[in-house]
Amino acid sequence: MRQDDATQPVGTAQNDAPDATLVLAPGKESVTAGASADEIDQIDAPDFAHRFEFICNFAAGGMGRVAKARDIVFNRIVAVKTLKEPFNHDPHAIRAFIEECRLNASLDHPSIVPIYAMGRGQDGSWEAVMKLINGASLHALIESARAAEEKTRLSFRQRRAAVIGRLEYFLKVCEVIEYCHSLKIVHGDIKPANILTGRFGEVYVMDWGCARPFGTVPERLSGTPNYLPPEFLRDRKVTPQVDVFSLGMLLFEMVTLRRGWNGSPSAREEDADSGTRCDVRAQAAFRRYPDNAKINRQLEAIIRKAVHPDPAQRYENVHELAADVRCCIYDEEVKAAPDNPVRKLFRTLYRHRTTTILAAAGIVLFFCGWLFLLYFHANEREQERTRNLMQRLKFQSYNDELAIAVEKNVLLAQAQLLLFADNLIEDMQEPKERDSRFIDNEHYRDPAAAPPGMTVSELYARPVNLDYMVRIAPENAAASPLELPGAKQYVDICRKILCYNLSSHDVNENRPVADELLSGKRPILRLFVRWANQICYSYPGTYEDPRERSCQLRWREPGDFGKGKRIVWSEPYPGENGELRVNCRYPMFDRKGEFLGVAGLELRLDRLFEPVIRGYTLDPIHEFYYVGERNTVVTVLDDRLGVWKEGDALPGKVPAAEIIAIADKLRRSGRPQLETTVGGASYFVSGAPVATTRGMLVQLIETGVMATHHHQD
Repeated sequence: MRQDDATQPVGTAQNDAPDATLVLAPGKESVTAGASADEIDQIDAPDFAHRFEFICNFAAGGMGRVAKARDIVFNRIVAVKTLKEPFNHDPHAIRAFIEECRLNASLDHPSIVPIYAMGRGQDGSWEAVMKLINGASLHALIESARAAEEKTRLSFRQRRAAVIGRLEYFLKVCEVIEYCHSLKIVHGDIKPANILTGRFGEVYVMDWGCARPFGTVPERLSGTPNYLPPEFLRDRKVTPQVDVFSLGMLLFEMVTLRRGWNGSPSAREEDADSGTRCDVRAQAAFRRYPDNAKINRQLEAIIRKAVHPDPAQRYENVHELAADVRCCIYDEEVKAAPDNPVRKLFRTLYRHRTTTILAAAGIVLFFCGWLFLLYFHANEREQERTRNLMQRLKFQSYNDELAIAVEKNVLLAQAQLLLFADNLIEDMQEPKERDSRFIDNEHYRDPAAAPPGMTVSELYARPVNLDYMVRIAPENAAASPLELPGAKQYVDICRKILCYNLSSHDVNENRPVADELLSGKRPILRLFVRWANQICYSYPGTYEDPRERSCQLRWREPGDFGKGKRIVWSEPYPGENGELRVNCRYPMFDRKGEFLGVAGLELRLDRLFEPVIRGYTLDPIHEFYYVGERNTVVTVLDDRLGVWKEGDALPGKVPAAEIIAIADKLRRSGRPQLETTVGGASYFVSGAPVATTRGMLVQLIETGVMATHHHQD
């Protein structure tokens, strides 16, 4: 088709006319803008009465009916709405029909069915042609949902998804009504039957016959009473609150699947046969059908606010109602049911869930780290307690071993004393050797009168004789029937005792006595007897000065031996050459029970306490003290022993009185260890009894040193 053959519109240049293609009904040829007049005349253009071909009636209302028809021009199926026969000649009904169509045509919204045309049909009645909606009404949707609930019990998740799906339809209805309210128009008849749903989720609000502008008062009541608010039924004044109330009733049905009743008598008569109807004003109304479970608290608050009898308590507009429903769908706070502080907090946390998760993860990590630190420190404390306990156990074990070693030496000495006494008692029953020579103490003082074989030793202050004993006779010896053993017998007994090694049970009589007595390996310095007639024997033979304290302590009256004839230990005392000594004595009786005398051993204290001295030498951190039965304190200082009385001041850090008090405290408490403060310093104390001598070995170490100190074996 050439462009110069086209008809030029008035007022338009020929060169400016664009080429455009109009697509007509199927089967028709394309006609360009440059088509000839003859081709245009061939297009069918029937008038309104003959444009639509009737197909069938498919719906009817109170005043009209709706039929399907085919639009001949556009070749499409449309809906044709006409008045029923009784109203075809009613001017008032015709005027209302025309006003409704005009109002509907003035509304432009995707959810409002558009009107294509309006005119008189072949029978002269007024007809309105509109878009044909292929779908079901919301009423049918609610009925099908109710039937599905009765047939199959849905899970909570399935029920929630179904409710949210219906709420999305409700929000689309709210959008339509909000659009109308923006044009100052109230629908006035919102109900499930007037809302259609398409196959693809479309929603259409139908039946605008009751629509009125804001503020008008219609001559007669229009709409469905059950969906109208009380104030409109009473005053008939058109306000946006009418649609808000109707939407609330619609929301009630969509959520609970029950028919609501607003309390009006006409509404009760209208739906009297419904078995699912309930009064929205009742508390028990807000329960799901058919399980009668309560609905969501927020939805209940929204519905109650929307259908409140007092318009002032209702939503001010549809926008607020839709906003609350939308918030409910997305689990946000709604104005009708404000959240409490706890719920607000949880909503805030959920809204900022990424930050919340990171913060929670940080808190969890911090908490885990804190727990780890607590566990770590607790484990460290437990390990520290274990280390301290092991240190204490090792410390105590160390002290116990030393005390046992000392007591072993004491027991060996006592065993030799008992052996010595038994041999003396036995020899008292045998014939005496009268030819043996007695050497008295005065003879030893004069070297010319001393017996041959005098020997010098660092263990004794004066020369000693290993072949002879010394006899000390008192000036006024009491008469006694005792027949004492001869000098040679006594010396043989002493040699026998010295050659008998109790620790190994070895008897070597051929071994020289000098090796046992003068070598310094054995603790025995002297074996002595004080007989019942006051005559004293002592071996080895040497001069004994009666003025010396060691001599006085050796020969003084014996102490209380007790009923058990126990061994009595003396207090430590210095010998003639300054070294410390101690003696132990034991009473002797014959077979008839007659008292014979007292046998004794004088011992070197350093040999008895040799384990303690060795321990101090190996580990001088420890402070060793032995507290005797008579509160005598023996100390180890500079590898030497010292003896102190209770009032003496020790050369070490701790006074003697405090050492005695510590030992007494250990005895009374029955505990082997304690912590105490001495002289301003904190000490850890361990006590180990030496039962044979009725003394106690006390060991001290500073608390700070105790934690890290390694005790020597």
